[in-house]
Amino acid sequence: MDTLAYLGSVERRRTSVILKVSDDPMAQTRSLPRICIALGLPDVPTLLEHARREAEAGEIFLEFRLDYLSSPCQGAEAIPQFLEQYPDCILLATCRRHQNRGKFNGSIEEQLAVLDLAVRNGAHAIDLEIETAEVAQDRLGQLRGRTFVIVSYHNFEATPPMDTVVNRVMKVQADAYKIVTTARKPSDNVRVLAAAKALPKHRLIVLAMGELGFPTRVLSPVFGGVYTYAAPMYAEGTAA
Repeated sequence: MDTLAYLGSVERRRTSVILKVSDDPMAQTRSLPRICIALGLPDVPTLLEHARREAEAGEIFLEFRLDYLSSPCQGAEAIPQFLEQYPDCILLATCRRHQNRGKFNGSIEEQLAVLDLAVRNGAHAIDLEIETAEVAQDRLGQLRGRTFVIVSYHNFEATPPMDTVVNRVMKVQADAYKIVTTARKPSDNVRVLAAAKALPKHRLIVLAMGELGFPTRVLSPVFGGVYTYAAPMYAEGTAA
């Protein structure tokens, strides 16, 4: 089976991670898909157009990289419009600061305000980098009651000892933890995947960037990762 066919077969499965659709205690719950399509576009109309294309092609788990937009708040405010048209889609909102290799130039308070706006407009999940999460745990706790919170760690240079990284992110309470490293040798892939396999109850999303790390994108869900990432069909993908 080739890589694309394999990814397609994985996508049709679902994880055991359950998302609550709204704050209503009687609200419907939904399983989290295995593949997330990350969309990083420069303006809201282009973001929505590419999101529609992905949804029409059958992709239902989409990440809106609000930090890529010239106006992140406008991106957050566009979420209801998209979900009204595609109610089966699950949206993950991210607004990573430029200090942490994202594109958002605002303060931590402004970053959290964008994510809060996204949640109020229907985002089912948010991704917040560990650098912000460590200094804003009270605010993060408030968001956890309203959406699915992922705390993420990125290393764009190498793959450090995984136990050190896991211990760091686990100090912050979240619903899942994303660990993204850079593979410099094949054994880095083994170490990244082993972390997910060893800690299935901790809801890890793991992958290694770079050409050498590509196998982790395919194999992560097999080794216990909550989900993996794939590039969009009609635009350049983000790193993770």
